[in-house]
Amino acid sequence: MGARRDERFDSDLRIKLERGDGLMRNVSASGVFFVTDVDLKAGESLRFTLEFSGLQIGVVSARCEARVVRVESQGALKGIGAAFESIEFHRIAAHSSEV
Repeated sequence: MGARRDERFDSDLRIKLERGDGLMRNVSASGVFFVTDVDLKAGESLRFTLEFSGLQIGVVSARCEARVVRVESQGALKGIGAAFESIEFHRIAAHSSEV
């Protein structure tokens, strides 16, 4: 396997897929690796959403499109490596400092 293009960062963020859920294991500027029980195949396009909470600006949603580049068996789950094709960020809740 060749050298990675971008530095990877470990994560345990939930991924909301169109056909189910997953759990992100790591992410980089070019892609993501996650585990899921959803049946995905190499070459398949997929859409998923990530939510980042606890930010000073509130909750941010990232809508992602990616292409599956790798599928690994991980027991009952599948490990999915996917390359980002697009990412759109949207603020879905503003942080309120007034209580």
